[in-house]
Amino acid sequence: MRAIILAAGFGTRLKPLTLTKPKPLLEIRGVSLLENMITHLRHSGVEEIILVSGYKHELFAPIVKAQGLTQLVFPDYGLCNSSQSLLFAKDYLCKGSIILNGDLYITQGFCHLFKKNASQFLAQKIPPNTTAWGYIVDANYKILDIDTNAQEGYGDGIAYFDNERDLGHFINALQQCHKDEYWEQAVLDTLQEINYYAFFHDNLYTEIDSFSDALYHALLTPEEIAQQCADDGKATRLAGITNTNYLIHFNNTPQVIRIPGLHTEQVIDRDKEAKILDIIAPLGIAPESRFYGSGIKMSDYLSDYKPLDFAQISDEILGQIASKLLALHSIKHTSYPHFEPILLCDEIAKYEALAQIKLATPQEHKRLTSIAKKLDTRELVLCHRDLQLPNILYNGKHIMLIDFEYAGFACIEWELGNLAAELELSPSQILTLLHAYNTSPRLITYEDVLCGALLANYIWALWGWVYHRIDLGRMYLARFSRNLAELEELESSSKDQA
Repeated sequence: MRAIILAAGFGTRLKPLTLTKPKPLLEIRGVSLLENMITHLRHSGVEEIILVSGYKHELFAPIVKAQGLTQLVFPDYGLCNSSQSLLFAKDYLCKGSIILNGDLYITQGFCHLFKKNASQFLAQKIPPNTTAWGYIVDANYKILDIDTNAQEGYGDGIAYFDNERDLGHFINALQQCHKDEYWEQAVLDTLQEINYYAFFHDNLYTEIDSFSDALYHALLTPEEIAQQCADDGKATRLAGITNTNYLIHFNNTPQVIRIPGLHTEQVIDRDKEAKILDIIAPLGIAPESRFYGSGIKMSDYLSDYKPLDFAQISDEILGQIASKLLALHSIKHTSYPHFEPILLCDEIAKYEALAQIKLATPQEHKRLTSIAKKLDTRELVLCHRDLQLPNILYNGKHIMLIDFEYAGFACIEWELGNLAAELELSPSQILTLLHAYNTSPRLITYEDVLCGALLANYIWALWGWVYHRIDLGRMYLARFSRNLAELEELESSSKDQA
């Protein structure tokens, strides 16, 4: 048997790692994908291995030499898809050829599963939330058709050609493929000429198309991702609740790499976050960031800035925060109507559905909903929506804001209420903040801030239940109860004065 490993592409969805090395050199449990693949092939008796490389091909040299591989360098890897990479190796295609994509993490030997004298795939179950080429087979596992947008069933897989006649038809079809097509298109185009089979086997391999794949299958930890992206393999853990953050050196510059927490896609739109950071870039209120696949973000590390702490909250600091928020809030939803607004009634419903619980009594919930409906009629501006101390950086002179993952177009009351709650501002500090902030035509009142804090604390309490941070959920729930009591006291006082 002979194996052809396709490893020419950029590995775009594994950036930033693949900015410095090709995808098959990603390490799982201390061994690269390529070396792991070679080990399993050798144990199965495969002696001849052809590596079709392209992007950063020179980095494969140590493995090629140590393992005695035949390395081909496909020069047009940047312009073509895998059909042309395999076509470049067509002279090595013969009876008994295995074809593997270079991003497979193989977990067990598989050559004993091949059917002799047949063209076939060892297919695996399509993972959740994944689109793949799914095989439609008959009772004898002969492929009748291929669903190129399958989201369930069995698909993709390790290919094995063990029929000379079939190979002739296949290579001819491969030569007809457009440069942008996957090599599997030649399979689809020859279903009438070749009897292909798909044999279903679970747990043979995991395709590592993105860091999300590796995290989902628990093959990599966030720390290992950060270490492999670092120039020196070192990563220093930084603060973070929703995500895991590390300080690394990347391309000789200090960077903060953010690896999203599992299941955060339920409440966070990473694409929207990237667009919002582009919008606010001219304001100079946040460090420059770059986004990659799987929601990974790299930001410039501001070495002289540290997270704000409670002891540093002063009138001057509150004035700086107000100034930053005025700049941010100057961006109106009317200028960006294609962004879906963040309405408080919707947020309550969303988080209650995710948490599968309501954390307020029926009477409290009625009050909460009434306030949310009122605030949902207010002007929508671009808000950060998560201004807790770790997201406010201070260098002794200036403030910077980070982590805009919850940002969106919402009401000012939420923003200031959430800020007051997270910074645990006293009534006098809230009034100081409002004095600095109220330079716009519409004045925000103390009661407005209290209403915003009430809603923010309730929604963040639900967040705690969603992500199994019951400790945080209880803290926010206690704040919510205090907000309710203060609102009732304010209303009672107003009635007495009337």
